[in-house]
Parts: sequence; C-alpha cells; structure tokens
Amino acid sequence: LSDRDTVSLLGCNSRLDTIQAVVGNWLIPNTEKIAAQRISNATYYDDQFSTIPQIRIPPRPAGFRIVYHLYIVFTEQRDSLLTYCLERGIEAKVHYPIPIYRQPALHHLGYRKGDFPISDFHAENIITFPCDQHLSQNEMEYVVETVKEFYAEAEN
Repeated sequence: LSDRDTVSLLGCNSRLDTIQAVVGNWLIPNTEKIAAQRISNATYYDDQFSTIPQIRIPPRPAGFRIVYHLYIVFTEQRDSLLTYCLERGIEAKVHYPIPIYRQPALHHLGYRKGDFPISDFHAENIITFPCDQHLSQNEMEYVVETVKEFYAEAEN
C-alpha cells in the first residue's frame, strides 16, 4: 500500500510473529463471544438506521452469518456526514474509497472510471461506523443520535 487506501503493487503478507501467535491463542477460544457481540452491535445499528430514510443498509442475505468486521451503510451525503461525525468524536471512516479496478497496481489492465458503476457507487457512497465488540451501548446510541442529528440539521 502506498497509503491506507492505495494499492500500488499486488502481493501478500502471510507471516505470523510471536506476538501475533500470542494474540491468536487468546482469540481462538474467544471467537464465538467476539462474533456474537459484533452481530448484536450490527443488529442494533440495523434497527436504528433503518428508520433514517437517507441511510441505505446493504442487504442481509438469509442463511448467512455476518460477523461485521466493518459496519457499512450507504448515503448520498457521505462526505458531509463523515465530517460531522469526526467533529463529534465518532471514528466513522470511508473504507475503500478507490475501487480495486482503479488502483495503480491494476492500471495496466486499462480500466477507467465508470467501467464498473456498482463499484464506483460503493466507493462514493459508503461510510463505516464503529462496530467492534468493545463498544458500549451508550457509544452506539451516541453514534445513532449523532447521525439522526445530522439529517435533522440538513433538513433545516
């Protein structure tokens, strides 16, 4: 990566050092508890954000268990909402703002903006909110209330 969002050269990193092994030894027996908390957090967000017309929640296919490394929603006011959240101490982010087909490492394939409109839509409209297992209910409520405040202010 050239920076957090730009892939300049394709490759892989598959090393596991001692520290990672220690963490892994702790994580493995706790995986189910961690997954359950992340799913619970995402379910709360789904319930709350589904009441905001300007937010679109991605489909949740039946028969799949999603553990939520990231909690992603779509909004046309993504950049303004991101700024609003960051100013209020919420670690909202834009993950993957450059679609993979437009990364420098794949430039040689000759793709241009617009060749994959769904990827472009995602890159331009997604925002992620904190969702990990360490969040408290109060922190998630603050995220939701802040997002609701943003849209209420935008209407006025």
